[in-house]
Amino acid sequence: MNINDIAKLAGVSASTVSKVMNGKDKDIGEETKKKVLKVIEEENYIPYSKYREKEGLKNHLIGFLVRKNNREREELIMSAEKTARDMGYSLVVSYVDESKEMKQRIAEMARRKIAGILLDTNQCFTETKFENASVYICQTKGFDERQKATFYYRLSEAGRIAADRLIKAGHQKIACIVLKQDKSIWDGYKLAMQNNNFPVQPIWSYESDTIEDIEKYGVSQCLSENVTAIICGSQEITFSVCKVLERGRTAIPEELSIISIGDGRMLEMLGYGITAVKLPSNNVAGEAAACLIEMIQSEKQIEVMKRFPPAITERGSIAEPAQAKLGEKIVVVGSMNMDVTIEVSRIPVNGETQIAERVYVFPGGKGGNQAVGVGKLGGQAYMIGCLGNDMDGKQLYTSLTENHVHMDGVLFDHSLPSGKAYINVERSGESTIVVYPGANRNLSILHINRFKYLFDSAAYCLLSLEIPGDIAEYTIKFCRRNDTQVILKPSAVEKIKDELLPDISYFVPNEHELNVFVPRGESLEEKAEILLRKGVGNVIVTLGARGCYFRNLEYSMYFEGTGFEAVDTTGGADSFISALAVYLSEGKNIIQSIGCAVYASGLSVTRYGVQPALPDRKSVDIYEDEIYSKYMRR
Repeated sequence: MNINDIAKLAGVSASTVSKVMNGKDKDIGEETKKKVLKVIEEENYIPYSKYREKEGLKNHLIGFLVRKNNREREELIMSAEKTARDMGYSLVVSYVDESKEMKQRIAEMARRKIAGILLDTNQCFTETKFENASVYICQTKGFDERQKATFYYRLSEAGRIAADRLIKAGHQKIACIVLKQDKSIWDGYKLAMQNNNFPVQPIWSYESDTIEDIEKYGVSQCLSENVTAIICGSQEITFSVCKVLERGRTAIPEELSIISIGDGRMLEMLGYGITAVKLPSNNVAGEAAACLIEMIQSEKQIEVMKRFPPAITERGSIAEPAQAKLGEKIVVVGSMNMDVTIEVSRIPVNGETQIAERVYVFPGGKGGNQAVGVGKLGGQAYMIGCLGNDMDGKQLYTSLTENHVHMDGVLFDHSLPSGKAYINVERSGESTIVVYPGANRNLSILHINRFKYLFDSAAYCLLSLEIPGDIAEYTIKFCRRNDTQVILKPSAVEKIKDELLPDISYFVPNEHELNVFVPRGESLEEKAEILLRKGVGNVIVTLGARGCYFRNLEYSMYFEGTGFEAVDTTGGADSFISALAVYLSEGKNIIQSIGCAVYASGLSVTRYGVQPALPDRKSVDIYEDEIYSKYMRR
């Protein structure tokens, strides 16, 4: 806007406008003068301020210093601007770094002859050049009482009422995910939990500088702790949480309740009905601007201190807690690898080169697979193992946490890369595996001792032999002292000493592994009998598509296969063991548990990879009647 634009709007010449602005208007008619002044004022033409100063008139500009990191800055500005406009004033906005720029920007506003100023600050800040026309906006009660005009709400109160809402719905294990700048939300959450005598575990919550870090690690950490609800500290965090839940196919609110601190367009974009704590930013800014303009017009400092309470908008993302994890604790000690699966027409023989038809890369390792299998089936899985401090390690860690595995017992090793398994899968679904242990080699007795508290009240320990033999031996002895039953998946890589066999409750080899441990004996039944005589509690031999054979002192029986078509048998045994442990931990009898394990294994081999193919609880429970009919009526 320039003087020519003003002249055009007023229907006069530019020289006429200039004369009016500079007080040289003696030869200009009163009506023309009024017309020009009206256009100048309506258009807020800046040079007009000189005229207003000369005439002793009030400036109709108010300043608004807004913190750059204020999560509600856009709402504050829009509300203040609307109020100012309705009252005949214009808003000059400046974004500031609260800790560095506030005083400097106030001085700049003063030099521009701004009539009054709105200050968005959580600091105790009382000295301004607008002593009779300054109003403060805060997100906390931590302001100086000398700030005579203060309009505020408390982020901590938003955190408290969010937690109270979840507690009212029956939740006790509640996570809180916030950005560091909004840590007061966590304070309110903590207060609500303490007021209701609920524990506050730091591991349940996550605080970060960035949304990216929260999405990569924070959400998974909270989910691995089996929380039933999450308080999301902002709309952006809510967006990230929902993305992670969608990837993990976690239903809102059936499996997890969500509440957002902050409400607006971003939540609408999600397509979910997310219950939110609406912050009163619009009301705060609108009333603060109105108060400031009243001060300017009356030339008096108004003393007011007004709190605006946040309010909950219900949209259906909160329900009663999903059924708690059933069964007792299951500790998994074993390997975690990245699986490189190579699909070939048939397994190559010595001296032969095969052209791969497809290559897949999935998180794997017997220990990792078994832990994920437990988590997917609703069990309580606690992992102990080593990962390399590399991208594979981070991906493996994320995969396990997203599948509800507790990862307290996992360490990142800096000397070796994460383990890898190279898997050849032929068209029939059969496979061969070559394993590079990597960081799994560095699992040590010190490591086991460091995390022995994870075995407290643990009913079962899943153990595989892709870790050093001495560690497996130590773990078996520790479990005996801890009254934890060992479920062992043997391999041809390592053998267990005969004197340790009485400490193994469930020995689960395939046919090849059975022959390594018991080379004599003509039949499978005879080999199983030999292991029983050596002290093993239960022998379960997995037979691939043919099901399995079970032998203990009471039973000797075959479980027929499911008949599902196999495309990749790599993780069938891991799925079997996971399901066996989960159903046993829930108090199911051995026959029912094995039957469910057979079906879990059968489902897992119908897809490529291991961890992505491991079935969830609903998938297995569909076959409950069929399992009962096949195995329980015998």
